[in-house]
Formats: sequence, structure tokens, C-alpha cells
Amino acid sequence: MPFDISLVKGPYVLFGNGELPTHTIPNIILKSAGTILCADGGANKLKRLGFRPDFILGDLDSLADNYFNCNVIELKDQSKTDLEKSLDWCFENGITEMSLLGFSGEDDDHWMAALWTLISYDQKMALSFYSNHSRIISVDGDLTLDSFKGQTISLIPAREKIKITANGLKYPIENSILKPPSFGTRNLAKGVSFSIQTTGPVWVFLNYEK
Repeated sequence: MPFDISLVKGPYVLFGNGELPTHTIPNIILKSAGTILCADGGANKLKRLGFRPDFILGDLDSLADNYFNCNVIELKDQSKTDLEKSLDWCFENGITEMSLLGFSGEDDDHWMAALWTLISYDQKMALSFYSNHSRIISVDGDLTLDSFKGQTISLIPAREKIKITANGLKYPIENSILKPPSFGTRNLAKGVSFSIQTTGPVWVFLNYEK
């Protein structure tokens, strides 16, 4: 049954069961959230940080207890991860822009699957993935992004033969196919913004300022 989205407000954060956020930026994102949703066991981690979830989504097999006084939505589809099921529920209920925290680190397979989820949903949701080192987004098409001088920027295509053009970076990229293993890693922003044009999905890693 669809949830009445008018009962909650943004910004929206989906919190996972990975490593706890320790960097200032993801913690600011968490503190500024209007609504916090947790993917299953992410509620246990969130509680350790002193926050209360507004929603818990997933198959609920990782919850430590039933002490959470919030909306609990059971999502039983075992063919998908709790992150995928949570994003599906959010999209179906009108939430199309959100920040993902707590999905990096710990189990490597979960971390890698979460990155691929960014690619899978990039045509219908605006997702920003925050680790303790960088903000990560998926770009498929044209986009201009805020940056700061000297910011480390890495561009990694999700498929072969994707052509990429990037302006505003120290090392120019002009209609190029970036190949493994180096791809377009460890480039540097020249100023307060840069633009990227792609012919397919590309992960963009924007490292935080040291």
C-alpha cells in the first residue's frame, strides 16, 4: 500500500549496515536529514550514533531487537538486496532524490553491489553515495559538478567503450574511452566546478578535502 509522502519531508537519507560515518561531510548530511530511512540492520548502526530512524525497510532479518518506535516496512523479495528493495519502495512512494550513507566498508561484496546499484537506478533517482572518503554519483549524459581547486576526481566507466569528455580538470579528457586498470582515476579539479559528458554510465568519485 503506497505511503502518503506528504507526511514526511526531505532531505532524505537512506542508512545502511556498513561502516559508521566518521568524516564530517556524511555526518553533516545525516544531521541535516528531514527523514531517515534505514535498510534493515542499518537501524542498529544508526542507534549507535544516537539517531532514531523514521522508517526501517527490508526483510528485517538483521534487526537486533524490536525496540524501534518507527514505521517498519517488511519487504520480502529475496532476489534483491535490502538496498535495492529500499530504493524500490522509496521510488514507488515518490522519493526520487536521496543520500546513501553507511553502505561502504565492511563486507566487500555488499560495498561493490551498492556501487552497481547507483548505476542501476541512475535513470530514475538522483542518488548521492557518501563514504568516509568521497561522495560518489553515477553520471550518464551531461552534468556540471561543484568542486574545489585541487580536489581529487576519479572517473570510472561502468561499461566498455563509453566515451567521456571532462572540462575543468587538470588532465584533459576529450571524447576518450578510459580503459582499465587506471581508467580516469586521480585527476584534479582546477576550480570551483567541472563538467562531464558521457555516452554511458560512469562512476564519479569526488574526494573530500583533507
